[in-house]
Amino acid sequence: MTKGNIPLNKSLAKEIQAGNLIQELPEVMYDGNMYPLFTIISPKQCSVCGSDLKPHKPYDRFIISSYGLIVCSTTYSICSNEGCKKHHKDVIIGVTGSANYSDEFIEKQMHVRYGSHCSLHNTQYAGEIYGIYNRAPSPTTLWKYEQVQGKIAVEKLVDENINFNGKLYIDGYWVKTGWKSFIENQMGRELSMREWKKIRYKVIYVVATEDQVILDFKITNRMSDHLELIPLMNRIKQRIPDVKRLCIVSDEDKAIIGAVKEVFPNAIHSFCVFHQMKAISKKYMNEYSSMENVPDEDLMVYDLAIQVVLSETVIHLVANYHKMIEASKAKTISKASMKVVMYVSNIYFKNRKTLEAGFIPETNNVMEQLFSYIDSFIYQARSFKTINGLANFFNNLFTFMNHRKFNTGIRKGQFPLEIARMKYS
Repeated sequence: MTKGNIPLNKSLAKEIQAGNLIQELPEVMYDGNMYPLFTIISPKQCSVCGSDLKPHKPYDRFIISSYGLIVCSTTYSICSNEGCKKHHKDVIIGVTGSANYSDEFIEKQMHVRYGSHCSLHNTQYAGEIYGIYNRAPSPTTLWKYEQVQGKIAVEKLVDENINFNGKLYIDGYWVKTGWKSFIENQMGRELSMREWKKIRYKVIYVVATEDQVILDFKITNRMSDHLELIPLMNRIKQRIPDVKRLCIVSDEDKAIIGAVKEVFPNAIHSFCVFHQMKAISKKYMNEYSSMENVPDEDLMVYDLAIQVVLSETVIHLVANYHKMIEASKAKTISKASMKVVMYVSNIYFKNRKTLEAGFIPETNNVMEQLFSYIDSFIYQARSFKTINGLANFFNNLFTFMNHRKFNTGIRKGQFPLEIARMKYS
């Protein structure tokens, strides 16, 4: 049969049986044989002990696909061995594990997700919440879903009751928020680029424990005053138990220092020198690729530079600084050592003022680890249009981070909340 000179593709034809539309499904390779898509394969023997299986409970599986919503009648089976009794489920060809959608449908979902810059991993779930079935929702739907989740996440974040060892970490992270035209419409006038940059950049101040459990955060202006952090400090004060020796670790941020002095006047305030030590090591790594390749004369300068950074009193700081200067006068030291001496000389006066104010150095890099983890999220995220959207994003992110498992190191397989509860509960 032809239409004009073009032959018809009969493979696209459908068959009607008893009023139902019948369509042939493609075949898929399984266990060395070809089966039509959505064929049900029932296991015969137990995968653990090899005993025969007996039917246990019938149930229907609903498979979402581009062929329509397909109902598959399947059965749970149970091992006949009384000492085993392992449950088994039927295999549906083309459906991964216990998922309720087919492989070809999940591929389309992933395409919609990435093509539309959606940020939620389970788009079908979001669609069901808003009454949208059998398709991935639009980016607007996902954004609304994340705002709802943000309100739920903030309750989890601020209600988490964690005992700790008396040490808190506070630091700020720069983010961008707002769309220029949106802000201008709200203000009723155009903004110069200088004004726009001042308005656009915000700082998110994060409070965490030593085990990287995030307790709370506050979004402030770019050049924030310590008064903006008072509400955050008061919320933390209400949550933490009465500890005899409270230690707070931060950098030399004036806003943090002022807020801590007002809310926690008796706390020991340490300043983190991890980034200073990292900068010293980086100057040698840039020239020698590895610390093992650094000559002995340069290693002496390196060790003295680290001692300057870690000095816990002004007396030790001055003594170590002069030792480093004397060692740097050797004619054989490298350009890397000269750069280190110049760098340490610049931070020497800043660290001295910090020590004179009663601070002590701290080398724990809790906040650096947290912020490096969220860097990839922020880098890929678009500019946040509203402060509420930014706050909900971090509510969701920080709640997730408190429950994420570590993939490497001695804590592999554990998550921050679990570690904190085991150590201090």
